[in-house]
Amino acid sequence: MTYRVITATLRARTALHIGSGDGNDLTDALLRRDAQGKPFIPGTAIAGALRSLLTRLAPRLGFAPCAALTGSGSSCSCPVCHLFGDVNPSDEEDSQSAASRLLVFNATPAGDTLRPLIRDGVGIDRVTGAAARAGAVKFDLEVLPAGATFLLRMELRGTDANDEALIAAALAEWEAGRLWLGGNVARGLGAFQQEKLEYKTLPLDRPEQLLTFLKNDQPWQGAQPQDGWLATQLATLRSVAMSGRQSDGVARGWVTLTGILQAEGPLLTNDAMASGTSGFDHAPLLVQWGDWQHPVLTGAGLRGVLRSHAERIARTLATLWAWDSAPDPEHRKQHFLSGCPACSPVESRKDAPLASCDALLKGKIPSDEVVADEHLCLARRLFGSTRRGSRLIVEDAPFAGKKPVLKMMDFLAIDRFTGGGAEGLKFDALALWKPAFALRLHLENPEPWELGWLALVLRDLAEGWLQVGFGAAKGFGRVTLQKWEATFGYLTPDDMPEVAQLESAKQSSGVYTTVQLTPGTPGWQALVQQWVGKFHEKVNDFSRSEKITLTHDSYFGRTDSLYPVLKGGAQ
Repeated sequence: MTYRVITATLRARTALHIGSGDGNDLTDALLRRDAQGKPFIPGTAIAGALRSLLTRLAPRLGFAPCAALTGSGSSCSCPVCHLFGDVNPSDEEDSQSAASRLLVFNATPAGDTLRPLIRDGVGIDRVTGAAARAGAVKFDLEVLPAGATFLLRMELRGTDANDEALIAAALAEWEAGRLWLGGNVARGLGAFQQEKLEYKTLPLDRPEQLLTFLKNDQPWQGAQPQDGWLATQLATLRSVAMSGRQSDGVARGWVTLTGILQAEGPLLTNDAMASGTSGFDHAPLLVQWGDWQHPVLTGAGLRGVLRSHAERIARTLATLWAWDSAPDPEHRKQHFLSGCPACSPVESRKDAPLASCDALLKGKIPSDEVVADEHLCLARRLFGSTRRGSRLIVEDAPFAGKKPVLKMMDFLAIDRFTGGGAEGLKFDALALWKPAFALRLHLENPEPWELGWLALVLRDLAEGWLQVGFGAAKGFGRVTLQKWEATFGYLTPDDMPEVAQLESAKQSSGVYTTVQLTPGTPGWQALVQQWVGKFHEKVNDFSRSEKITLTHDSYFGRTDSLYPVLKGGAQ
């Protein structure tokens, strides 16, 4: 008999929110804390992330798929259920249901706990581009800052070779930095890096060994690390990756894009805590309390900018399609509504032309049922909704320069009648001058049309068309994407044949083969054009399954009056 344990350190790349489900007068969502008031990561959250990852990976590594993927409600004996316990436990005769063979303990802070912060957020109206005040989508939550570290410990009880191979696959992915825990992951929070991984064993064959083990409150401290355990497991796993197109829930590949967001001038953000302590009306968000050397752009804010621009592109194409498909304005509006690829996430009225997909499905499909693609617009398929999580993660962007430069700026509203300063409307702000931030996007199982859509958005970002922060109408927050690099990961060349055939060096990361591409990579421009073409086809072929009634409050009707469509030099 042998005691086997896995230990590691989890270091947060971004701020994180492990919610308790409660709020108070200070914030809408509090962190989860133990009896001593210290934040921690529940073992259930870690085990859930492990199981979710392995459920998608296992069928590609030569193992039987789990009932969670097939939709079966019967007892399951797949390798993932063998390790974590049956996904559909049963006590019927001949049932093989068993408890988990992997014990995942709460991850406790390593060292002193960093001071929590309060993050603010607000939804954006897709028509006006301003805060969606009518939708009551202002919210805030408590987070731990980036740099927080936690001690991970997992014990193995009665596991076999397949169990260890699966654990190694997941830990290899975490070791490569593809680990996200907690809430609001798609909006920038909860990105982790696994470090100092050790697989340890302690023999318990002799009575004195067992007695020592039972007397020790921390037996993992005396266990001996096994060198090369993870590398040995990975060598076997990479050799058995299964080819062929798999179901939507199974892992196929991913793309991670990194780059530098360089501001061309002043950039204004606002953090209520920083402004309250600094004395300014607006002050930049900081990674940690009082750390003025490390400002940060929130993933939620960046995601909102990218999503809003992506929706604008898609609606523009749909507008052109509607204009070409119908002879008169009323029919054009109906064509636009039936084929609009991007709904409004903050519009909850069913009779609104751009009502959210969730609002249109209310009363038709229960909220706990899986929603098929035909019931979701293209924006919801890529960016997610309340009925389906997003596969696109936009992480918080930390400061990437040498030293931030802060400029104090005064503002004064003008009285439209007198032409002088409006009384009581003076405010000031600390602006960041030409800051640079490290951007990181991650998309799981990307489809060609999704890559084409993101390529169009990132092209405009690289050319300086997008602004972040507030004061965009005043010229603040204009940024450009520089020094970007796209890393594609796939299990077999069949998963991403277009990328795999490019003449670029192949490497290994976790259980995946990776290819790093830059604008100078041969064949890259042609590949992007191919993806953009797929996106155009997807928009042209899209049609909503739910009928939408035309009202006077129409995006199409409002925008074509502001931006007349010209054909052949005439309106």
